[in-house]
Amino acid sequence: MITTSDGTPGVPAAPEDEPATSTHDDAPAAAPREEARRATSPALDVVLDLQAQLEDVAFPLDLPGAERARELRHRVSVQLATHLVPRLREASLPAVVVVGGPTGAGKSTLVNAIAGESVSPAGVVRPTTRRPVLVVHPDDAEPMAEHPVAARAALVHGDVPRGLALLDAPDLDSVDEANRALAVELVEVADVWLFVTTANRYGDALPWAVLDQVRRRGITLGVVLDRVPRESLDIVRRDLLGRLQDAGFGSLPLFVVPDAGPLAGPLDPAHVSEVDRWLRLLASRAASREVVARTLRGVWNPLRAEVRELVDAATAQVEEADALLGAASAVLPPAVAALSEAIATGVLTEGAPTTRWVAGAGFRGPLEPLAHEVTGFFGRRRVERGREARGAALAALVEELRSAFVDVVGDAARRTDADVVHAWTGHSAAGAALAEARRPDDVVGERRERLSSAWTGWVSGLGTLGLASATGGQDARPPLLDPDGERALVALAAAGLPAAEQAARRLGAGGADDAVAAARTSLQEAAAGVLADEVRAYGDTVSAQLSIEAATALRVRVGELRALAGEEQ
Repeated sequence: MITTSDGTPGVPAAPEDEPATSTHDDAPAAAPREEARRATSPALDVVLDLQAQLEDVAFPLDLPGAERARELRHRVSVQLATHLVPRLREASLPAVVVVGGPTGAGKSTLVNAIAGESVSPAGVVRPTTRRPVLVVHPDDAEPMAEHPVAARAALVHGDVPRGLALLDAPDLDSVDEANRALAVELVEVADVWLFVTTANRYGDALPWAVLDQVRRRGITLGVVLDRVPRESLDIVRRDLLGRLQDAGFGSLPLFVVPDAGPLAGPLDPAHVSEVDRWLRLLASRAASREVVARTLRGVWNPLRAEVRELVDAATAQVEEADALLGAASAVLPPAVAALSEAIATGVLTEGAPTTRWVAGAGFRGPLEPLAHEVTGFFGRRRVERGREARGAALAALVEELRSAFVDVVGDAARRTDADVVHAWTGHSAAGAALAEARRPDDVVGERRERLSSAWTGWVSGLGTLGLASATGGQDARPPLLDPDGERALVALAAAGLPAAEQAARRLGAGGADDAVAAARTSLQEAAAGVLADEVRAYGDTVSAQLSIEAATALRVRVGELRALAGEEQ
């Protein structure tokens, strides 16, 4: 049954061995810090592990429910950091009373009246509370200064009971988006949530959604119906009581603060005497311990359900990522097969490489000795003296081959990229969004680097034909090519230039075919690697943000939270 301030105040009954009220000297009887830590260490370990693992969980894919999962992850992280971890580390911290509600409900005026002085700005300009104000008894100032919420609020001293910290929160419906978000976040800090509303605002939807969230958390709840005209007090109170009953709030304190009219100064403390009495009773030693214990008891089941929801969302992300990676991988084999076949048929030597070879292999050209044997004394002398020119001609041919490699393999990479984009776009909206997010300049730059690296790696791994000068006799002659020239000839032959293959076979005898075949295989592998990296880049954009291990670890935490919930029952 809901009780109100005009009759039987809605305050918990005082324990038989405790006074019904407390004064500033009634310090909460807290257990020694080490004893508190020992008592809560299993729960603290679970919460710290959960806190660390939530940092590794992300929901980058735009799946149904992903935005909800991102918000939930943030909210749970806030709850752990600002409430559970501080509370489990030091159970004797003051209970945090968050004063929340809609714009113009009179939250700051109420806080000032309870604190006995103006500690929080109050006025008609909205939003009034731009930064939360945390009001504490002077004796509680030191421990609360270390509380995470103190970093987000102005910490001030006031005439509040020792053992309670009164937090004046921003408006739930503030016109400032950041203020609205902070007001909802501060629900996670609360051991007690004091909902302040007015006769005109108590029917708004948003506060009721927050009330439901508070109830699920097991947070102690009080309602203040503020600024109620006396002539409509009974009607408004009766309607609000009915709404609370219908919403399932079976028993909670409801306080009515009559409309005091325009204020030239602070609100008369008599108007909030019942609220003040309730808070001071909560601050009594046994009651404050029970408030904190109740919040901790109530947190595990909702937290477990929320972590399970995050696990399901993370699993859906991983499954979608696997599907997208599979769709991208399916593009690769046919693209590699087509490119390898094109290389084997000499596509890289079409055009400029072939034309330059023909020109260089003509009569008295630097490559003439590679095309056929040059006879005669003067011809042989010309061949011997033209070794450096042959090397330069072959190097120029290899440079033409490099350009062809960049063009042909680059085109294949672009087609592969387009095929992945098509596959992802057709697979899901999440895939389409990811594909669209890749910036063209980055893609082109990365592709250029891959092509350069693949070419350099292939060239550096080329072997020679093993040519050596003829041995013995007056006819001993140096080889036609130095090792660099031999590698250039192998490169041209491996790329499919028929004349180069014939020259390699003629100069290298039986070992030429093996050298050329090995070089062609490695050339195809280098080209295939470029395509594979093209596909892998798409996968990396997803895999870098997702972790199967993180989702698995969260499942373990669900089991541990279930055990904690069972222990608290």
